[in-house]
Amino acid sequence: MKILFISHDANRAGAQLFLLNIMQYLIKKGISMHLLLLCDGVLKSEFEDICPVTEYPKMEVSKALYKKAISKLIPKNNKQKAQFYSSLLAENFDLIYANTIAISWVIPELLEFLKIPLITHIHELEFSIQLYSNNQNREFLFKNTTKLIACSKAVAENIIKKHHFPAEKTEVIHSFVENEKVISRSHSSNNEEIKQKYKLPENTFLIGGCGNAEWRKGIDIFALIASRVLDLSPKNKYHFVWIGVKKEGEYYEQICYDIEKLGIKKYITFIEQTPDAIELINVLDIFTLPSREDPFPLVMLEAALMKRTIIGFEKTGGCSEFIEADAGMLVPYLNINEMAIKIINLHENQVLAQQLGHNAKEKVLKMYSFENSILKIEKLLRSV
Repeated sequence: MKILFISHDANRAGAQLFLLNIMQYLIKKGISMHLLLLCDGVLKSEFEDICPVTEYPKMEVSKALYKKAISKLIPKNNKQKAQFYSSLLAENFDLIYANTIAISWVIPELLEFLKIPLITHIHELEFSIQLYSNNQNREFLFKNTTKLIACSKAVAENIIKKHHFPAEKTEVIHSFVENEKVISRSHSSNNEEIKQKYKLPENTFLIGGCGNAEWRKGIDIFALIASRVLDLSPKNKYHFVWIGVKKEGEYYEQICYDIEKLGIKKYITFIEQTPDAIELINVLDIFTLPSREDPFPLVMLEAALMKRTIIGFEKTGGCSEFIEADAGMLVPYLNINEMAIKIINLHENQVLAQQLGHNAKEKVLKMYSFENSILKIEKLLRSV
């Protein structure tokens, strides 16, 4: 079997790391593969360690890949495009594995040349689906998908209900992390060194979150939660940490503006993308998920494996699906005051906080293992 994997980029984010794990496993199982990257990223070299990597031509338009008008920006040099796809055709792939909805714009032209089965792995809920694809490309993708993998029940339900994708062609395979690796790293991590490295205060209750600087992830909501907690309690008790934010762009500047006006700048630390994300989560006391929409965040599983107490909003996707009634706390959608109160209560009730953290770890080990999900994916690929 030879598979052409497609990724929208090679940035260090959930869907890309998930794909990297899948490919690392499958190459050991003797499955031949090739990766088509639509945009560059820091993980490119790690993908190249696994298999040949080809970048989509004319990458100067890469910043517009996520826009609905991307079809107008795709290079029109038919000769160059034909040569590019002819080289892929010569590889004699057996199937295509499309990772995320953000690659939908390339599928119509790709299937003109490669007339083979298509597996589509969807990691997005409706807001992101609408943001990262246009209607025409989306409909073509779903129409030509042989099997669709949904990273959570919430994603599957949305695809079936709002996009009328056949339920019988949909399989829920929950996203996963490498459980033992996360646990091992957390156990070997030196919390004092990590705090010193990132200038985090000692003897302070640390509340954190993790993700890119985008509206969907709710870093602006995180800032408002921080402000409310600090209003309700002595300020020297708490410090807030956000991991993985790119310190540039309009959204980030808006957050900084709010923090300045709220007078809480000294109580929040923003940390850019780093390979120390697991070690940083390990020093937190509470891990928040202030997302407006999040299909099944991998950082949630990592935090759970480290027995962090998790708090998130209802009606946001995979957060509710995982936490339920035993593995953390849920509050009504965007109820900032309620989340602030929950944080303070957990600070004051460490027995409950530790029990919720323990439950979260046990749930991941029992239900969301690497082995469980990867075997389902391998079985599906071989069946197609």
